Amino acid sequence: MKIHLNDYETETLEKAESLFFNGNGFIGLRGNLEEAYYDHFSTNRETYINGFYETKDIHYPEKMYGFTPTGETMISVIDGQTTLITIGGEQFSITAGEISDSERYLDMEKGITVRRLVWTSPQGCQTKITISRLASFHSKNLFSMKIDFERLNHDETIELTTHLNFYPVRTIDKNDPRMSHDLQKITIQAIDLANQRCRFGTKASHLEAELAWSIDNQTVSQTIEEERIVIHTKLEGTSYQKNLSYAFQQQGHAGIESSFAELVQQQTDYLTEFWQSAQVKIKSTEMLEESVNYSTFALLQSLGTNGTTSIAAKGLSGSGYEGHYFWDAEMYVFPVFLHLNPNLAKQLLMYRYSILGKARENRQLFGYQTGALYPWRTISGTESSPFFEGGSAQHHINADIAYAFIQYYRYTGDLDFIAECGFEVLLETARVFSEIGYMKNGIFHIDKITGPDEYTVLVTDNYYTNQLVAYQFEWINRLAQELKSTRSETWTALTEKLQLQEEELQDLAKFASAMALPFDQERGIIAQDRDFLNKGPWPYSKEETKYPLLLNYHPLTIYRYQISKQADAVLALMLFPDSFAKATIEKSINYYDEVTTHDSSLSYSTFSTVYSRLGQVEKGYEYFTKNARTDLDNSHKNTKDGIHTASMGGTFMTIVYGFCNLQVVDNQLTIDPHLPKEIEEIEFYTYFKNQKYRIYASHKEYRIEKQGEEN
Repeated sequence: MKIHLNDYETETLEKAESLFFNGNGFIGLRGNLEEAYYDHFSTNRETYINGFYETKDIHYPEKMYGFTPTGETMISVIDGQTTLITIGGEQFSITAGEISDSERYLDMEKGITVRRLVWTSPQGCQTKITISRLASFHSKNLFSMKIDFERLNHDETIELTTHLNFYPVRTIDKNDPRMSHDLQKITIQAIDLANQRCRFGTKASHLEAELAWSIDNQTVSQTIEEERIVIHTKLEGTSYQKNLSYAFQQQGHAGIESSFAELVQQQTDYLTEFWQSAQVKIKSTEMLEESVNYSTFALLQSLGTNGTTSIAAKGLSGSGYEGHYFWDAEMYVFPVFLHLNPNLAKQLLMYRYSILGKARENRQLFGYQTGALYPWRTISGTESSPFFEGGSAQHHINADIAYAFIQYYRYTGDLDFIAECGFEVLLETARVFSEIGYMKNGIFHIDKITGPDEYTVLVTDNYYTNQLVAYQFEWINRLAQELKSTRSETWTALTEKLQLQEEELQDLAKFASAMALPFDQERGIIAQDRDFLNKGPWPYSKEETKYPLLLNYHPLTIYRYQISKQADAVLALMLFPDSFAKATIEKSINYYDEVTTHDSSLSYSTFSTVYSRLGQVEKGYEYFTKNARTDLDNSHKNTKDGIHTASMGGTFMTIVYGFCNLQVVDNQLTIDPHLPKEIEEIEFYTYFKNQKYRIYASHKEYRIEKQGEEN
């Protein structure tokens, strides 16, 4: 399985920096050209460590109580990709001499990126150059690069110069609020050239890490400059290898002397096992299999697996959205690994459990007396959103996280995990909703929160949020009964720790059954919130409207009209299909499709999934293709800023929940496929209750087949 980007056009080079990043969930290096900076395309030349960030003060023209005082930003650590190549005194460059026989690809089975070309220098020396790179899944501290040379018509000396750059080269659109405009930098603490070590850290967040390096050729010199360490090497033989090792928190410098061949073999072994369960096979008229499996691989490269990190909106491919973790992790990425590798999915939940204490502190900023409120955007667990109306007011993140814990239990049956971690998260996040919600005329309401649609803020009874909260309340009672009957001692300890009384459980059950779920009888559709359908239509035609709206219209203009950034109410239709009559689903999705701009990459997959379940596969497929190739085709024109992890997760979800309509019914897996004509058949694997299953669907038949017994 390979992805090719062979040309040197500006758009290709820019998006390749994101698409060809090397990551392993701990470190991520953007797919920059190794040899130099070029001014004919924008570049973000950066290396990241998952969980390594700097804090900064947030300045408000008019600050009010509870506004987030500081924010966190994932910053580039020391970037060691730059490798200047000099052949016979001439420096290799794509803008000098001539490039021929060029190819550049990602090999997803070996977990490496490869760049191969023949360079004819201005003086006529021809050299075949092959550059191979990887971020090791075996030793997650390691990045390795190997450069092979073949002199085709000369015997000139080849020299290489590595730059260990302290500060990144970045090209940022200052008008795009989704980007971090402040350049936060590391501080260099100590450099030990003799032992090839450099310690660095941050001023405000007080984090420390260390870079170690190993180069397998003759080092001519090592020098320290103001912004970099420069290592000059003379090639011995025909290949050059450098290993960069990043030690942070529990990671050390294991394997730093490993040969590239050893690292590739370890990488291949790891991915061979991974793809045995993770590969999706699609027979189609389009390159859909490539899109789906690339998405899974890119997510794997960005997924925190140590229980203290998660996955950012741009993964480890770029610093867009400042490297923050959002609800995307639970609602769009978590389902991928829940099906393909539940142990990896569990680590995302462990991260949320690890920051539960900070979530308790966070709810105090809002004046809430009980429970925990997870931050809308964060790295360490503190809120980093300065725009509360469209950010921290999105309290649905509490219910999103709870939903992920519940789905983990439904698919794995891991009651031990619920007892140890999950129930505490479920209850504490529920307590915020029970505190801010209220009963009126026998109906439970939740006021002044923002749903997933960020073009509609501070609403009453957001349908999606209320539906999820009711589900959470119901499951708290269900799990309480299960724990009480099967783990009485554990249950007693939990009730004491959480100061939980039976009356509270009874209240949650009552609130769940009385939850306000707005419905428009005249239109026959669910209402996004109590007031959404009372607003006037967007005053501009689709042709007149400038997209995305958030970059072209004042927020108040957007808030006054029936216009949605992304799937909101439709998400409820996707997550709870059995809660609605088919006619309600059809009318609702058709209505909201007309008022949704899909300015968010999260949106298309949700609409696609619901349309496909309805049997409207042409519409479902149309939206699926828009989503599946968001990054590969650069359809949002911002792939250069990093991949869209939620969109990638949504691609998988449409395959599983949409085209195949996989569901759990009466504690059993079921499918009811609706394949578009462009797809002949789909095959993938999933795990359910510690058992692996093969799912197969075509236009003629479908099967759920149990595989060999799992431990």
